[in-house]
Amino acid sequence: MTKPKVVDFRQGQEELRDSLRQGMLDAATRLLLEEGAAALTVRKVAEAVNCSTTLLYSLFGGKDGLSNALYLEGFARLKQGFIAYESKLAPAQKATGIDRIWVYATNYHDYARRNPSYYTVMFGDAIAGFVPPLESRLAAWESFTPLIAEFERCMQEGNLPSSSPSAAARLLWAAMHGVISLELKGYYLKKEHSDELYRAAVRAVLYSLAHPEN
Repeated sequence: MTKPKVVDFRQGQEELRDSLRQGMLDAATRLLLEEGAAALTVRKVAEAVNCSTTLLYSLFGGKDGLSNALYLEGFARLKQGFIAYESKLAPAQKATGIDRIWVYATNYHDYARRNPSYYTVMFGDAIAGFVPPLESRLAAWESFTPLIAEFERCMQEGNLPSSSPSAAARLLWAAMHGVISLELKGYYLKKEHSDELYRAAVRAVLYSLAHPEN
């Protein structure tokens, strides 16, 4: 005889809360991608899911909480994008050595171009007054673990002199971010100019890591 299903009221409430929260985050993401960061107001997000602003405040704690959720979502998408890209490559296409660093750099540049609004939330001043809390900034750095792993692999295989993989990743990120930030703010008149400078910046960092004595 089949036992009747036991209803767990607290679990049901938590599942409903998670569903509502994800729906609001999805709505905020659509506003961010379609209308830009200026559209990220508590009122507009609440209207997008047909709920009260009071409910949004209860789930996110206000605009800062919503902004922080988008901040973390952007970094999660960055990490997932690189992992997904890697998984789609056929064995014959998989890069080795330093070429894998270039794969990451190319994917990073593509991500910023495909998601400029997310990128400005993650690294810029898109949302006035928003400052990510320390725990969120630490979680954001976790999105760079694939890059750190690539540097560690290169050093273990002898493609780069042994040093700190984390420090190497930070150095490359600083160079990549510098070029991308200028690009997204319109400082380059042509896409080709940005591409050329981006590749030069990555080459310069990799050269400095390969020749630390110079």
